[in-house]
Amino acid sequence: MLAVTFSGTGGNEIVRLEERPDPTLSDFEVLVEARYAGVNPADILQRNGSYPVPANAPADIPGLEVGGKVIACGRRATRWRPGDRVMGLVSGGGLADRVAAHEDHLLLAPAGLEEQQVAALPEALITGYDALTQLSCQMGDIVAIRGINGGVGLATAQIAKALGARVLGIGRSTAIVERVRQLRIDACTHEEFAERAQDLGGLDAVVELIGGEFVRDDLAALRLLGRIVVVSVAGGPQCAVPLNVMMGKRARIMGTVLRSRSDAEKSTLFANARKQLGGLLDTQQLAMPVDRVFPAARVADAFDHLAGPGKLGKVLLDFHNAS
Repeated sequence: MLAVTFSGTGGNEIVRLEERPDPTLSDFEVLVEARYAGVNPADILQRNGSYPVPANAPADIPGLEVGGKVIACGRRATRWRPGDRVMGLVSGGGLADRVAAHEDHLLLAPAGLEEQQVAALPEALITGYDALTQLSCQMGDIVAIRGINGGVGLATAQIAKALGARVLGIGRSTAIVERVRQLRIDACTHEEFAERAQDLGGLDAVVELIGGEFVRDDLAALRLLGRIVVVSVAGGPQCAVPLNVMMGKRARIMGTVLRSRSDAEKSTLFANARKQLGGLLDTQQLAMPVDRVFPAARVADAFDHLAGPGKLGKVLLDFHNAS
């Protein structure tokens, strides 16, 4: 197989594209052949040495998601057959053209879903769904999503709207906000956020995809019994939270992470996602803008692009156009 590898930790100088043996399947795994692979901020954190790799994942092959065609099944895997198109999450090894995935950590990719969408959706879709589940999002809620322009932000917005919530996305610039609005998602800049939240009468919930001191702003914007879930701390891991405000609003602030969960926890998450998201996928109500596609050999450029400002949606690698 062709895979992105890390020869250690550091910057792009340790990033390689190499031929490796195909993964050896465990009993409940399937082998997925993929043309495209989604690049995520966690891949950059792993490269930098600040995101430990779980014990059950390839130590030097990054990648948290896969979308493609099943070509082989483990000895006790029964959910999928060769030829099925699937998409889902892995603990590592996703930046490759052949990826081993637990059979229960995959969704069926509808027949009409384009190949790039199959690769672009899974991590954002499941992360967003999980965040809204943690928040007990329901019809009529007003939900803010900070970091709206990334894959997780856009997927979360679409799912929340499908659940009947009102969504307010928050982006870093007026240019990004205008692009998000073109996707029929209400949005504002960080500077406009407090006023917009006040105009709405406060927020029921916030999906925080940046972290840092923004959590204080989220708390100030909550209604009574409001909830915040912190999904990423790209903006920093520290925040001075006024506990008296949290107490007065009887608010809840929670954190979440997917990668380190047990197989059983992930299997339960996917079982619920199949029930609630399957119809939305089948009717193509969920879609992911693809910001840019890089040949796999230019993975270092893909990392640099992902780390920079101004993106909308997902960044993909193309393993069929490797050079």
